[in-house]
Amino acid sequence: MTITSTAATSRPTPGSVTGATVPVPTTGPASETDQRSVCVVIPMPNDPPWELFDEVPAHIPIIVSDDSNGQLAPPPRENVWYFDSAAQQAYTGEHFAAMPHRSAASRNVGHYIAYREGFDVIVALDYDCGTRPGWLAEHLRALGTATGAPALQPGLERGWVNSIDQVFGGLPADGPNAGQGAGSPVYARGYPYELRTPELSRTTATTVSGEVKLNMGVWDGILDLNGIDKLFGGEPGDPGLAAGPNQVALGNLPLCGMNTAFAAELTPAYFFLPDVWVDGWQLSRHDDIWGGYIVKRLMDLRGDLLSFGGPVVQHTKQTRLERVVVLEQWMHLMSMPFYDLVEEALTDVESGEYLDMYAAFVDGYHRALSRSTQPAHYRAVFAELGDWMARWSRAFR
Repeated sequence: MTITSTAATSRPTPGSVTGATVPVPTTGPASETDQRSVCVVIPMPNDPPWELFDEVPAHIPIIVSDDSNGQLAPPPRENVWYFDSAAQQAYTGEHFAAMPHRSAASRNVGHYIAYREGFDVIVALDYDCGTRPGWLAEHLRALGTATGAPALQPGLERGWVNSIDQVFGGLPADGPNAGQGAGSPVYARGYPYELRTPELSRTTATTVSGEVKLNMGVWDGILDLNGIDKLFGGEPGDPGLAAGPNQVALGNLPLCGMNTAFAAELTPAYFFLPDVWVDGWQLSRHDDIWGGYIVKRLMDLRGDLLSFGGPVVQHTKQTRLERVVVLEQWMHLMSMPFYDLVEEALTDVESGEYLDMYAAFVDGYHRALSRSTQPAHYRAVFAELGDWMARWSRAFR
């Protein structure tokens, strides 16, 4: 069992939940004006170049969801805590079954630990994303009260906002399909193909005031797009981020989990869905998008806001696109039926604490699924995901 930190021997701190050595919420130096306690959560299947995280201040704990079977090298700095599978089980006890593994959804356990230990803000970061100067400060500035903030309102009911403002340059001139895709709009991973027309994707600029509870930073270098889109049009590299402050999404947003910051109170309702199998075919790459759809809709019910834009991280790894296309196939096919289930489940959810709202949503989801006329193999997948969401909900009761 590994719950390790190079700091563990110098400052052992009993966890408030299990008695294990865990990071404890603290505020920054007295010179800092922002005194919210912050924890960064990074899932790691293997050792990253640690210089990617140079902009995580030394007083900010990093919880690593160790997905390597305990094969990670010792943490190179004092603010890092590894939780391998055995340590996760020791911490979560009977709720270990609510924690996905061996997928991008393995980050859930880190969020759970940070929430249970009382941190104010949780920052989710992927292990292949490089931070830049001001990264954390920009996330924290985005969270809190917004007055007259720029916002994008979809023209379509249940419409979507695209976090990328860019067009494809086209495939390389020396390739077999030279120039293919040039001038076509670039959509973030998870933006529904059913809405990818100028009319259905149209948004209107406006302003909004309220509490921003979640901020999504975007990425450059390797954009987070569907694999088939990159095979079609190439790698844009630049998200085309609008100048000025972050924008608020007043519709649905493909909520990529690589670089987000959120108020910890969202955690019981912010569940990254695990990979499952559709008759032997892996359903993947949906974890943050589908889980993000749910939390965003619950935020809408509460009147809380989600912003996107900065801080921009450098995304440094591209999985082989042919593999990505296979993993995403069933996500594309099943997304809209899943969202329809979510919408039906939300009809009986009342505004309240996120913990209670998510529990009510899960109950409504199971009722909606019992009435569903989707194909049997769709319903089997949705039922399996419903069981995962129910276990996650119970972990907070």
